[in-house]
Amino acid sequence: MENLEKIARFEEAINKAAESEIDKLLSDARKKAEEAVKCADEEYLEKSFHVVSGETKNIERRLQHEVSQKEFEASKEVFAHRSKRVNELFEELEKEIADFSKTPEYEKRLIAITEEIEKETPFDDKTVIYVKPTDVEMLKKHYPKVNVSGDKNIKLGGVSVFYPQSSVYADRTFDNAFAEQKAEFVNNKLMQL
Repeated sequence: MENLEKIARFEEAINKAAESEIDKLLSDARKKAEEAVKCADEEYLEKSFHVVSGETKNIERRLQHEVSQKEFEASKEVFAHRSKRVNELFEELEKEIADFSKTPEYEKRLIAITEEIEKETPFDDKTVIYVKPTDVEMLKKHYPKVNVSGDKNIKLGGVSVFYPQSSVYADRTFDNAFAEQKAEFVNNKLMQL
């Protein structure tokens, strides 16, 4: 908002300066026009008018360009600030998820997610359950007959199940959900300037 106020003040100052220059040019033109009338030189009067009109248009174009450039720079600054704040927010959320994954509630949640997936499509001896490497032993206790494997790409937690016979993945990792939420937040909130 501060940048938009600056732009508004800058635009107002530019408009006042433009009005002052235009008033000066018009005043000069009037003087020249009076001289032209005195000399009865209509051709000179018409030329003076065209010169003043052309100069006025040039000044307006130059000032509009400057205002537009300042507005663009301010928008870039606002976007950069918003991007920084979003990244800080999601970094903090990642830390909170990492802290959660060290609690007993996390183990309960991990088991619940795995059970939900198994209800949808039952596990067999070829099914592979992927978890973050530190969760392998925890899940093997609950699923000793299923291949539980660590996946270094899973950093936040959750479960990804692969059914080789149908080449299907059931991805319920926190990493995937986190990435989707971040993308949705960025698309819906950050991009609105």
